[in-house]
Amino acid sequence: MKKHIFLSLFLFSWVIGSSQHFNNYTNHWFLHENGGIDFNYNPPQVDTSWVVNSVPYQNTTYVTYNSISDINGNLLFYSDGYYVYNRFHQRMPNGFGLDGGDSNSTTGLIQYLPKVQMIFPMPGSTHKYYHISGSEYIRTDSISQQILTFSIIDMSLDNGKGDVLIKNQVLMDSCSPKVNVIKHANGHCYWIIGHRSRSDALYAIPVCGDITNETVQPVITHIGINTNYALPNNSTYTSDQGRIYISANGRKVLIWTQPALNRDTICEFFDFDAFSGVFSNYMVIQKGTYDNYGMCQFSQDGSKLYMGNLLSSSYLYQFNLSSGNEQAINNSKTIICYPNQISHPSSNLTRYFDGMHLAPNGKIYIAKYYNLNINKSDYLDVIHYPDSLGNACGYQDSGFYNQAGHRVLNIRPVWHVQSFLQKHIDFEHIGACVGDTVRFSLSDSVYTVLWDFGDTANPTSNGSTLYKPTHVYSQPGSYLVEAACLHYGMHDTVRKVVDIYPLTQVSLGPDVKIDSVSSVTLDAGSGYGGYLWSTGDTSQTLTVNGSGMATGVYPYSIMVTDSGVCPGYDTVLVYVNTWVGLQEPNPEQSWEVFPNPAKDRLTLRLNSKNIGATIQLFDLQGKLLMEKIISNTTENLDLSKISSGSYILKLTDNQAIEIKKIEILK
Repeated sequence: MKKHIFLSLFLFSWVIGSSQHFNNYTNHWFLHENGGIDFNYNPPQVDTSWVVNSVPYQNTTYVTYNSISDINGNLLFYSDGYYVYNRFHQRMPNGFGLDGGDSNSTTGLIQYLPKVQMIFPMPGSTHKYYHISGSEYIRTDSISQQILTFSIIDMSLDNGKGDVLIKNQVLMDSCSPKVNVIKHANGHCYWIIGHRSRSDALYAIPVCGDITNETVQPVITHIGINTNYALPNNSTYTSDQGRIYISANGRKVLIWTQPALNRDTICEFFDFDAFSGVFSNYMVIQKGTYDNYGMCQFSQDGSKLYMGNLLSSSYLYQFNLSSGNEQAINNSKTIICYPNQISHPSSNLTRYFDGMHLAPNGKIYIAKYYNLNINKSDYLDVIHYPDSLGNACGYQDSGFYNQAGHRVLNIRPVWHVQSFLQKHIDFEHIGACVGDTVRFSLSDSVYTVLWDFGDTANPTSNGSTLYKPTHVYSQPGSYLVEAACLHYGMHDTVRKVVDIYPLTQVSLGPDVKIDSVSSVTLDAGSGYGGYLWSTGDTSQTLTVNGSGMATGVYPYSIMVTDSGVCPGYDTVLVYVNTWVGLQEPNPEQSWEVFPNPAKDRLTLRLNSKNIGATIQLFDLQGKLLMEKIISNTTENLDLSKISSGSYILKLTDNQAIEIKKIEILK
């Protein structure tokens, strides 16, 4: 009688499913001097189709542009802070007068305003989007401050080209320019993160739908420096200039503050709880003697932080955020690029950095110029592998060509919701043969996951909500496996085809009987690439000599390898000085064991004619581990003291012997 034993192979499948992904929302970058980038291509391409409506400021064009695309990367609309343009690069009919910019009454162009503006979908709507921006006002003490406002763009208006439905509704008064947006961990809402002017108050404002006529209750954390502080001459000055940077997973926040008088930047670092909206674990990113950080960016997986100096000391550094506490993180500081390391290719002009941003392809792009605004660059520098440690990050000078006349002086005003820039969730699996306990695991931690193993023949075991589930496929074939995840606030689904292969066929023949003066030669057959017996022998045949062997039943197993993916397995029982009828089992005497694989308990469902039979558990070396007389049609075996592995379960009665293989998985 043939008995197969199944063993796992370590095989991996990396078939990526759908190309749709939320990072396509950020596929269009609109920068300066018509220097846009289209990330729908690989490598990305220069995009010069958009409309420019900005005027120079101190020899630069410095206006905040933002855009949003659909799930396939098709442009929906973009804004320069004052005007809103549809995908055809036309101003929307009501698309003017937003608080992110001021129109010059003479030219109609946008004046310089160093503000952040953010665009993101309205939760619960398929066609409405929020535009978050700020409007400056002068306090009674003559200090300029900002009100945080929102506008709503409705893409169902103007025959599907979109229009501005509501403008400049106040969301937060007395807000500094330090504003950002991240996805709520519940997968539905967003957090608008803001810093209250002249204070140590960080606001996390939940947006869960249309907030036009609602009172939104912010979560307020008092933490970090108070930007209303005393200067050496005992006067008081408000230092509200700066930016908030958030990692794509929403867990880490960096607040970069630049006091307007001494320009000595301060970099505060926090943990953020995207469920509660609370900031914690305050620390400071320390600077060297000549450092004055002016550009910051997290790597895509949030494990690395890049900090760079602007102007005269253009160092670029990497910090390893996985290295531990505040001191360890600061000690992990690694120089990625030295100041003035690379000069202009055609002259002695000195290179300076001017901002960097994470892209949907996982790379970080860095703007630069030469000799203080005099010579703008036709190129962006690129960090190709930002998640990698040290110089393995792959910094490349002039890695992206913007084309002559489409230069990018400053990349700092590019802002997208960092949640949209997360990596695709992925999974791998171990085991690819019929009968394997196939083990699945996700590439990153998730809040929730729902698996569909594509095994419609086994509907009761076809799903799981475990991070690392297992499944046994009983038939060979190609199965479409899906993992639908809530991944740091984003609903992300990965689908892959998992191939399950049949076993190579091998047979050791029927069970045999020998006595203490005879022997038997077991033969697995010729033509296989390799042989491995349970005794450790590696030849085609194995001779079992009864001399010196105690009376008993001994299982011998073989694994053969062939040119196919899966090996073959068989087991034969050798009876020494004993003989029990070896007839094939009667169908009426068939029995079941479950679950298989088992953990701490195994249940046997038997026929009434099996009562009085003996059940025995052996390891693959033939060692008897457990024995029990069957007294009921349902029996339970306690496996709590049995370690993980493959085992043989033998049922013996006065008419037949039956063998089943079981897996124990702790």
